[in-house]
Amino acid sequence: MASTDYYRLLGVPRNANDAELKSSFRKQALKYHPDRNPGNEDAEVKFKELNEAYSVLSDSKKRNIYDQYGEEGLKGAGAGAGAGGFGGFQNVDLGDIFGDIFGGFGFGGGSSGRSRSRKGGDLKHDVEIPLEEAFNGSRASVSFERTELCSLCHGSGAKPKTGLKKCSTCQGSGRVQYAQGFFSFAQTCPDCHGQGEVITSPCSQCRGSGHERKKAIVNIKIPPGINDGTLMRVSRAGDAGTRGGDSGDLYVQVYIKHHSRFERVEDDLLYYINLSVTQAILGANVEIPTIEGSKTTLNIPAGTQYGKMFRISNKGMAILNSKKRGDMLVNVKIDIPTRLNSNQKELFKELSSSIDGDEKVIKKKKSGSIFEKIRGSLIF
Repeated sequence: MASTDYYRLLGVPRNANDAELKSSFRKQALKYHPDRNPGNEDAEVKFKELNEAYSVLSDSKKRNIYDQYGEEGLKGAGAGAGAGGFGGFQNVDLGDIFGDIFGGFGFGGGSSGRSRSRKGGDLKHDVEIPLEEAFNGSRASVSFERTELCSLCHGSGAKPKTGLKKCSTCQGSGRVQYAQGFFSFAQTCPDCHGQGEVITSPCSQCRGSGHERKKAIVNIKIPPGINDGTLMRVSRAGDAGTRGGDSGDLYVQVYIKHHSRFERVEDDLLYYINLSVTQAILGANVEIPTIEGSKTTLNIPAGTQYGKMFRISNKGMAILNSKKRGDMLVNVKIDIPTRLNSNQKELFKELSSSIDGDEKVIKKKKSGSIFEKIRGSLIF
C-alpha cells in the first residue's frame, strides 16, 4: 500500500509554517468531522487520517523524521512516539483547535468544564447638538434603558443564599461526556447550561433571569469640530453580560442641528449676505457675524456682482483633533427694490442713460453724483 503524503493530505506546501498547518487542518477537519457526518464511515476514516497527518507535522521532531525518511521512518521510531503511537488522538489538542465551534462539543481534555461567559449586547442612541456645541465642544447627557445585573441576586438568578445547588447531571463540572465510535465528546450540560449549579428557588426580583431593565445616564465628551453623523463608542456602557462576561458597548451617533445663519461645508462655514443695490455698486464695509458670537468686518468692493464669494480666513469651524480652523465663506445676494416712486425711477433712468451713453459724456459727469442721489432716494 502506497504511503500517505501528509502535506498533500492537509493541502499545504512542504515549507508550511505552524499557523498554515493549523489553519488548513482546522478547515478540513471541520469538513469531515463526525458530528457533521453522522454514520459516515468514510468521513471518520478521513478525519482520522487528517489527525494523524497533523499530529506528525505539528511536532518539529516527528516532522523532521518524516521529511527525511517518510512514513516508514516514523514506524521505525515508534518507540519514541509514546505508547499511543503517532496516530492516536492524544497527540493533538483538538479542543484548543476547535474550541466551542460545534455548539458546546469539545474533545477530551481540550476544553474547560464550565461554559464561557458572554459579553452583553451593544446599544445605540442618537443625540442632536447645536452647531455652536460642535464648534466649541461640549458634554452631552445620554439617557436610555439597558439591562443590568439584578441588584438582589447579583446576576445568579437565584434567591440569595438558598436558591442554588450542585447540578446532579454533571456533578458540578458543567459538562457531560459521551462516546461515539472511537471518539469521546464533551457537551455543555443541558440542565445547568455549563454553570455546574441549578436554581432551586428563583430570585423574586428578576424571576431567575439574573437581569433587570434600568434607566441609565451616560455623559459623553463632544470634541470640537465633530462631524455630523459621527459614531462614538462608550466602552462597557451597554447591556450587562452573563456568567461574568463584560458589559456591551454603547454607540452614540451625533447629529448637528440646522443653523439659522450658517451652513457647514466640511470645515468651512457658509454665510449669505444681502446687499442693497447701492452697496453692490458703490462698495461698503459690512459686519459679518461669527460662530463664536462676535462680528468681523468685510470690505465689499465697488461693482460686486450677485453670487460673488468672499473668503474670511480662520473664521470657520474648528477642525477635529487640530488647533486650526476652517474659513468663513460669504456669498453675496443683492436686494432689488420692487417699489420705486417716480423720483427714484427718474434717477435710475438717468443712471441708465449715463451708463449706456457715450464715454465722453460719462467723463464730463461728476464722479458718483447720480449714485449719491440714488443712495439718498431709495427706501427699502
